Amino acid sequence: MATISRSHGAGARLRQHDWRWWRGRYTRGVTRFQPLPLSSIKLTDRFWTHWQKVIAGAGLQAQYEQLEQTGRLENLRIAARRERGGFEGRYFNDSDVYKWLEAAAYAQAAHPSDLLKKQIDEIVSLICEAQMDDGYIDSYVQTMHPDVRFRNLGSLHEMYCMGHLIEAAVALAESVADERLIPVARKIGDMLADTFGPGKRLGYCGHQEIELALMRLAGLTGEKKYFDLGAWMIEARGSRPSPFETETADKDAMALSPNATRMMFDDKGSYWGEYCQDHLPISEHTKVVGHAVRAMYMYTAAAQISDDKILQALETCWENLTTRRMYITGGIGPSDSNEGFTTDFDLPNLTAYSETCAACGLIFWGAQMLAASGDSQYADVIERALYNGALSGISLNGTKYFYTNPLESRGTHQRQDFFHCACCPPNIARLIGSVQRLFASRRNDDLVIHIPARCEIQHGGGVVRVESNYPWGTQVTITVEADVEFALLVRIPDWAFDVESEWPGEEAADYEDGYAVFRRNWSSGDQIVMTFDAPPRWIEADPRVRDNNGRLALTRGPLVYCAESPDLGFAPQLMTIDPQEECHIDRRFLVSDDLPDLMEMVTIDVPCGVDAAEGDELYSAYDPEQDAPDARSATFIPYFAWANRGPSDMLVWVRKS
Repeated sequence: MATISRSHGAGARLRQHDWRWWRGRYTRGVTRFQPLPLSSIKLTDRFWTHWQKVIAGAGLQAQYEQLEQTGRLENLRIAARRERGGFEGRYFNDSDVYKWLEAAAYAQAAHPSDLLKKQIDEIVSLICEAQMDDGYIDSYVQTMHPDVRFRNLGSLHEMYCMGHLIEAAVALAESVADERLIPVARKIGDMLADTFGPGKRLGYCGHQEIELALMRLAGLTGEKKYFDLGAWMIEARGSRPSPFETETADKDAMALSPNATRMMFDDKGSYWGEYCQDHLPISEHTKVVGHAVRAMYMYTAAAQISDDKILQALETCWENLTTRRMYITGGIGPSDSNEGFTTDFDLPNLTAYSETCAACGLIFWGAQMLAASGDSQYADVIERALYNGALSGISLNGTKYFYTNPLESRGTHQRQDFFHCACCPPNIARLIGSVQRLFASRRNDDLVIHIPARCEIQHGGGVVRVESNYPWGTQVTITVEADVEFALLVRIPDWAFDVESEWPGEEAADYEDGYAVFRRNWSSGDQIVMTFDAPPRWIEADPRVRDNNGRLALTRGPLVYCAESPDLGFAPQLMTIDPQEECHIDRRFLVSDDLPDLMEMVTIDVPCGVDAAEGDELYSAYDPEQDAPDARSATFIPYFAWANRGPSDMLVWVRKS
């Protein structure tokens, strides 16, 4: 048995915070991870199969009913009939239908359903009928303002909606071999390529999405022009004069979304562009700014462009985000005024915006940075956002959602069935539906395990089977069912102080950029057994995060924990903890009237003190002789699971006694 250290090889122990030492060590372009086909990874993990099953069943059905009740499907029907008027809701509501369709494609592949297939068929037919002969499709513009096509790029989100349609088309083709929407996607790509690009019109969407969608379409079809158009839109952004600025002279088009247009200008009326990352060319970006989801989608596409200056800028922005502008949960974007970023270390807990879609976007960006670099720091953040900041956006039964994800609540923040702006429900559904793509990838003939959730991976002419009780358990067993030589790379998480491993190799495992490397001419049945050290740990924030001064957050493994009033009998804001006191791990079901025994999870019992209210006075003189806080024991639950039992008080960052 060997103890793997990040200092390369075996025999030394990893000390706290040493995980930061390898940042930036890799050479761009030398190491690259390639994605595995989604169909080559069979999910057997109890944790994630729970989520995929509830989404495939009750979750997507509840969302479909909302798409019908809120007019989103009817909007497309009106467009398909070539009628005018009658559009209902937000002008970008088509995108919610397309994201639902993408999520449904993944669900149908994993958990086939006659009802879901019927709904997929209905929507696919509807889209084919609604598309114009030249490839254009946007039910709002088609039904209400056909004369403003592409005249308000900054605000009307036409290409944003088309991008999500393209992604749905690719998902259907890849997941269930349904290629009916590929001609639709191609017509969109061809129309855009005929309209925008070098020597043509300078223009791109105010809300990024089409860029990464075009790249995804290029990957499926092999049509390089789609990738090139997406890359051009990324690199042209930040041009002066900006097309968003010049189109403001079109008063009729601007009148359709005046508030969104104003977000691009500063208080003095000068064009600013930070809101939609149009402030500078991509190669000159040094900080994450503006609308968080737009930034994440833009950077997801940009990370696929093989340009050293762009990749260097993305690395700089990633460093800025993860060391100065990201919540411990992997949530991003603290402000509701711009749904995005403000200044370094501005991370309030009670008012945190931290949109579910932004955490999803961070995962998408991280996946592309990981592929481009081979550096596990990106996988560390992907895992943090996935198990915390994104997953908190959906209830345990898969039917209720958070738009925003604060790190403190005083009983007013509750999950909703749907939203007027409903981007988050189908976004978290499509992320979970394809979550296994985040677990592993390949490096030429080698296999790379990023998140050791239980699954079976087709590789090397055989199967590599990962067995674990992740994220609750700390032991991972990897069995190679193939007679072939290759290297198996397994990520050592940033939260693991020590990792012990057993395997048939004579040498200790190597260590590269955050991964233990096991190279062997494998015989079928060979196993690697790894045990990650994952006791409960108290984490402190940089003192410049003023909300967290004198406070600590509890973590275990990849999970951030919180204290919630249903487990305490008092508001967690009254609690203090001593980090020297021993915490105790427990297992139990989270149960309420609406959630009968849905998920067993690891909880942590923490000794604490509770300040009792004294009399009726709001303020009183300090008394050093007053009684010490009442000694209690507090149960902490995973952050993603809070607010599943009705209104509650909740706290992540707890006062230190």
